[in-house]
Amino acid sequence: MIAATLYAGFFWGNAHYAQQKMMLSTHEKSIQNLKLENEKLTKNLNILGVELEVARLTQQKHFVEIGKSIDTEKELRTQLAFYQQVMAPELNEQGFLIDGFNLEPALSDNSYRFELVLMQQNKTKNILRGNLQVILIGSEAGKAKQYSIDSLLADQEQKSLTFGFKYFQVVEGEIRLPEGFQPEQVSVHADIFQFKRKKGELTTIFDWAINPN
Repeated sequence: MIAATLYAGFFWGNAHYAQQKMMLSTHEKSIQNLKLENEKLTKNLNILGVELEVARLTQQKHFVEIGKSIDTEKELRTQLAFYQQVMAPELNEQGFLIDGFNLEPALSDNSYRFELVLMQQNKTKNILRGNLQVILIGSEAGKAKQYSIDSLLADQEQKSLTFGFKYFQVVEGEIRLPEGFQPEQVSVHADIFQFKRKKGELTTIFDWAINPN
């Protein structure tokens, strides 16, 4: 009986050892597979990181190039406007010039101060008077939209924009944009009078551009 018990114990021990060894081998294989999978994922992650960095640098380069193109276009427009004034004054209305439309943020949200520069280029200068029609051109809720600047003036007593000058004049005011309206351009139309008779009219288009304070 003792021999049988020892044999049975020895047999059971060997079987348990073999089972444990098999389980250990299985776990080692699983660990090895996980290591290989982890190395593969790490490699793919590194590749994606490199691709992302290349894409970021490429995008940054494109942004820089776009910024340079915009600056170049603005400079060319300024030079073109200058040469048009010097070489082709007939593009203006008999010496009357709408020289610039400047914008700055006001204290209130969505409000802006504007300055409209008017001047006369004739050698013999007489007083010019007239009315201005300023239209903001843009989009609202995904559709084209226009607003007359008269309806947006912060000073309700300033119902319209007029001018009267001999050399130059700066017409200014403050406007508040409607919620959701995105302006893109400003159309300035002037009806010009001299000695109470209409001398002509002129329309000039400006891009909507905000000057920082």
